[in-house]
Amino acid sequence: MRLNRGTLSLGLISVIVIVAALLLSQQEANNPASGTPTATSAAVTGPLFPDIAAVDAQSKIVRFEVVNTTDQSKVVMTKDAASVWTVAEATNSQELATDQTKAVGMMSNLASLEAVDQFTAESLVEYGLDTPDYILTLTDSDGKTYVVNVGNKTVTTPRYYVTINDDKQTVYLVQGSTIDMLVANIAIPAYVPSPTPQPTLTPSPNPYSEVEQTATAVVDQQNFALTLTAIVEVTAEATSEATAEATREALSEVTAEATSEAATDVPATNTPRPTATTVPATNTPRPTATDVPATSTTRPTATKTLTPTATPT
Repeated sequence: MRLNRGTLSLGLISVIVIVAALLLSQQEANNPASGTPTATSAAVTGPLFPDIAAVDAQSKIVRFEVVNTTDQSKVVMTKDAASVWTVAEATNSQELATDQTKAVGMMSNLASLEAVDQFTAESLVEYGLDTPDYILTLTDSDGKTYVVNVGNKTVTTPRYYVTINDDKQTVYLVQGSTIDMLVANIAIPAYVPSPTPQPTLTPSPNPYSEVEQTATAVVDQQNFALTLTAIVEVTAEATSEATAEATREALSEVTAEATSEAATDVPATNTPRPTATTVPATNTPRPTATDVPATSTTRPTATKTLTPTATPT
């Protein structure tokens, strides 16, 4: 039975569609770039390190390290017996104190890092995990390490492919923002922010020579002396005027007061003032000028006593 041309064309198209579907299916199985696990994987989410995911369990972590494998830049923080964190080593080190809040926060973010998905891979090359871009490591007081190897970033979602410790088959997908924050410590370690520098005042160069400077200084001194003299003269003149004004006011007040006293309480009658008493017209002798009587009085001291003489018998 002969087949017509239309039947042959339809059959050919069907074969092409089937082959294309098989190729696409094979490609998706070999390239989970979108973050979708393969058919042989089991989607598991949760902390990468369950034994240190809790905050209480993170107290035994004593070391935090982030290394950029491309240029070997790094940052290392260590904790002492007093639980004080220090930036022990850093490519971009500074003479600043360690920010304890930031240091603890970075360590805790790595210790509690969670996977949003995972799958088993036969090869790590296509995920950039054969030679990771970054290696993040935590170490506890017993010497146990917790390592996160960071590979490529996914194309369709902000996630990174990572592996942990020595596992070379299980690939995890983690949030890209957390990884970006952790690796940023290489460029900006957990230091206390430095104070804002104050601008330094630089003296302007003097454009004048020493001779010109001296002459300018002399002129300035002379001008200063003239200014002082003018101030003194103005002050003296003001003082003199103030003194004269005060004297005039005082004399005026004294004159007015004397005039007022003289013209106060003068009677309307012609009564003489107490200091001008009228003397009577009688010739009464003054007590100090008593007249002596005209009779003659014998002075007591001039009396002569006669003694009788004896008569003969």
